[in-house]
Amino acid sequence: MTRRGGITSGDLRVERDGDVDGIVGGTVTVAAGCRAEVSGIVSGDLIVEDGAVVEMSGILSGRIINRGGAVRVTGIVSN
Repeated sequence: MTRRGGITSGDLRVERDGDVDGIVGGTVTVAAGCRAEVSGIVSGDLIVEDGAVVEMSGILSGRIINRGGAVRVTGIVSN
């Protein structure tokens, strides 16, 4: 399980199971087959690839683009 936090100024690709918190200044992509909890602030889109499982409990300024995964939203999606 990987934890990513702090401030990321660009896009972030999650290729292992883990958590994303902090601030991401771009798009977050969760790779096929991975599990991730996104609880920070994402200013871009959230892309969920085939077979990925994502719980979005943070704030998303962009869109959720689901390419065959599972997404649960308990946070805020403003677009």
